[in-house]
Amino acid sequence: MLLNLPGKTPTRSAALGARGLCPGLTISPYPTRTAGRFRWILSLAVLLATSACQFFHPSRLSEPQRRELARQFEDLIANTGASQVWIKRPARFEHGHKSDMSMQVLATSSAYPAVVSAVKQKAEKAKLEVQWVLTPLGGGRHWINLNLTRRGQPICRISIREVPHLLRAAIVIDDLGQDLEAAHQLLALRSPLTFSILPHLPHSEATAQEVHRAGREVMLHLPMQPETGVFPGQGAIRSGMSEAEVERIVDSDLLSVPFVAGVNNHMGSRATQDAALMAKVMRVLAARRLFFIDSRTTAASVALDAARRQGLPTFYRAVFLDDTRTVPYTLGQLREFRRVVSEEGVALAIGHPHPTTIEALEKFLPELERADIELVEASQVVRLPEVARLHPPAKPGS
Repeated sequence: MLLNLPGKTPTRSAALGARGLCPGLTISPYPTRTAGRFRWILSLAVLLATSACQFFHPSRLSEPQRRELARQFEDLIANTGASQVWIKRPARFEHGHKSDMSMQVLATSSAYPAVVSAVKQKAEKAKLEVQWVLTPLGGGRHWINLNLTRRGQPICRISIREVPHLLRAAIVIDDLGQDLEAAHQLLALRSPLTFSILPHLPHSEATAQEVHRAGREVMLHLPMQPETGVFPGQGAIRSGMSEAEVERIVDSDLLSVPFVAGVNNHMGSRATQDAALMAKVMRVLAARRLFFIDSRTTAASVALDAARRQGLPTFYRAVFLDDTRTVPYTLGQLREFRRVVSEEGVALAIGHPHPTTIEALEKFLPELERADIELVEASQVVRLPEVARLHPPAKPGS
């Protein structure tokens, strides 16, 4: 493109300088003696030419820009699909190394069209080329693979698979606070386990702080009165307590375990059968905006019903992982847990910080992802709409 003003001859240096702004574009200004008169015309022409070049020939992205754009797509997918999407494998951002900008996403049929549309629209606004392959999965569902590039530069690959529903599981590890080593080993698994900590133990506060610092969820493992004469621990809820006494005990326990998001009972086979006592407990927890997990140490527990009547986010334990402290036993319980999740859509298991449990978790947790089961924290499970229709089995707990 050559832009000349009538009757004037462009200088060679100006033409070369303008040509450098955009390949194929030459802007020829007036000679210097008339530059003042036409400077604004030249400036406008350069601005328009540069903008045109950037529009038709977008520049390549630097690695930080590429990472940021991938993050934006992740946020877009998460916000669009909300609880109906799982970014199963997010893009990896590595400094000093080539990043793997690929995402694997599962989306329910209700969210799938909106998520795919949002990704395509953002790609268009970002001036990216989109190549996509659509594969039918049967039952009217689809799997789309999108390859996003700019002028041949790979930006991001996004695979979105439509599923009838998402499968979610939570695993709570009880009885923490006696020592820090078990917490360190569990944190080293780098999975979203939920850590339930007993109050008033030597390392209760330190465990909660380290778990919180690692970005994991803290629960209070609230001692409650058992049927037998076994001592449940300091800070226990007992039958016959007034609501003021319950409130005092809970607040003292919470001071011992900071960063608490929710509560589950430790022991409590007698206390959780006491409807009046459970109503008091749930009112206290509701006032502090905490969720509740019924550990189901007895099939006669009314704690779940009491929590639901108070409007607490609540759920129940479906599987105990380690009544027998061997790796084979816990692996068997984890497989049973996987079966329950597959049948119900969501389930919660409880284990303890035994070496055998930690070893079994390390071996088994990758199998959950391979089975398309998302491991989430307890606070996410209790707020899923589908948990309200689920009820615990009649089989006694342990």
